Amino acid sequence: MQFLTHSILLFLAAAVIAKNIILSNDDGWAATNIRATYYKLKEAGHNVFLVAPVSQRSGYGGKFDVPSSSTLQTDGEFKYPPAGSPSWGHEEDDDHIWYFNGTPASSIAFALQYVIKEKFNGTSIDLVVAGPNEGTNMSPGMFTLSGTIGATYNSVYRGYPAVAFSGSNSNNSFFKDSLDLNDTSEPSTIYANKVTQFVEQLFQGQGDNSSRVLPLGVGLNVNFPKVGHDDESCTDPKWVHTRLSGEYASGSDLKYNAEKNSFESTSGSWEALTVCHNGNCSLPSENSIVDHSKCASAVSVFSIDYDANLDITNRVEGVLDSLF
Repeated sequence: MQFLTHSILLFLAAAVIAKNIILSNDDGWAATNIRATYYKLKEAGHNVFLVAPVSQRSGYGGKFDVPSSSTLQTDGEFKYPPAGSPSWGHEEDDDHIWYFNGTPASSIAFALQYVIKEKFNGTSIDLVVAGPNEGTNMSPGMFTLSGTIGATYNSVYRGYPAVAFSGSNSNNSFFKDSLDLNDTSEPSTIYANKVTQFVEQLFQGQGDNSSRVLPLGVGLNVNFPKVGHDDESCTDPKWVHTRLSGEYASGSDLKYNAEKNSFESTSGSWEALTVCHNGNCSLPSENSIVDHSKCASAVSVFSIDYDANLDITNRVEGVLDSLF
């Protein structure tokens, strides 16, 4: 009887912390990282809805595209599904795994307005998770460019707490070729476990089950270092509280090749990206932790209130005073 009572209590505890999560990305619904994370979050007891672009949509930022046809005009990523398939749909054996012929931003809207609203009776969503991206997304320069972060702030706009996760395994692999949840050195598996740990902490820190895990209008940006097969010395990176801007923060740039009369994509770092106007200025930048320290993950808090602080607003207002 004591064993039975204990089992019931464990079951009830698991039921209490089980949450409804939308999982999306910009690498596509068939990417290894997102599939590994889907299964690990489900393994932890959560009700997960994977809804992501049918094709690679990295670098689309917050661009909002919707299908121009009811069928795919080109193959999905990894030819999964092939051209001619419906422009949206789900895995035959799992109606919680969906694709959409759009961008990460519009995939979030599709998840909320169609999948959840029309197919799952408007289930209440507790958290949106984007990623883990296959490649890092650090600093303000990537905040505006990244499709992974675009999915995140489009969720935050709509009032949902959301977290963007990005990994350093830039391989864009097909889950049917690379997924191995039993390989403890596989980067996608390590990232999936770390995402699950992070999400569990968010919900545990929630306290009152009716409260939000993050304040309204607030999201998180998380970046992982190389792990496992990519760096055998790092299998369980520590968490470090960071900020988006600061030392080593960077943005996209280009370089002109005079010999070829062509342009090459590159990155640059400028003083404006190191200036601290808001938040805790003593925190290290994401780039300094992931790129310049050992086995550490960066966790940054952002707000979609993009207004400047009061002091800066007043200073600029003084310059423009005669116009107002």
